[in-house]
Amino acid sequence: MKAFLIYIVALFVNTSFLSAQTKGFKRYKAFNGITFEYTVLLPKGYDNNKSYNTAVAFAAVDAKNDQTIWSVNNLWKNHKNYDYIIIIPKVPVNEPDWLSHPIHHGFNDFLKFVKKSYKVKHQKIHFIGYKDGCIPAQTYITALEYPPASLTLLSSNYWEHYNNKEYTLLTQLKIPIRLFYTKKDKNASQVKQNIVKKLKSLNIDVQYKIIDTYTEELDNLLLKKAEN
Repeated sequence: MKAFLIYIVALFVNTSFLSAQTKGFKRYKAFNGITFEYTVLLPKGYDNNKSYNTAVAFAAVDAKNDQTIWSVNNLWKNHKNYDYIIIIPKVPVNEPDWLSHPIHHGFNDFLKFVKKSYKVKHQKIHFIGYKDGCIPAQTYITALEYPPASLTLLSSNYWEHYNNKEYTLLTQLKIPIRLFYTKKDKNASQVKQNIVKKLKSLNIDVQYKIIDTYTEELDNLLLKKAEN
């Protein structure tokens, strides 16, 4: 009985916590009806008169496995230390996943809204993908109305779906690409042998690194950029 009560209390606390986190999300309805639910993480001492490096961070490709709230509490727990605005969108409302032509157009509209709402440095947005979230990051970065700033991928398994057209589009973006994998990622060595070699052959500025933790590497990456 005692164990059951502990379970009920833990479940209530966890549910309440997730509910509180969900309340921190806002909604934006694009011109074509696609609705984006997102949260904005601001740096400590945020000044709305100052322009900031701005990143969109994806943590899912399909609604059933959306890790957006998890990413807010774990990947981005040190966000106040970054001189960055971090925009974290969920899979669009009532959509099974991120990938569709209407979402593509709606997402471009959403990014315009972000640029109107915040002072985005150089008017260019950084793209960050975590695991399955690398799929929308890699897909939409080559389909933007305005050029992005960079692409950072944490444990991407999506390269096998890339074809020559997508590689060509990446080349035309002329942005740095950062590929981070943990020691547990089984495809890390294959990415180094094949993908990194391919990207370098196209004269793309690519960095490949095996990391200990995602949070530590985000600290290293974003704190360093904040000094620029």
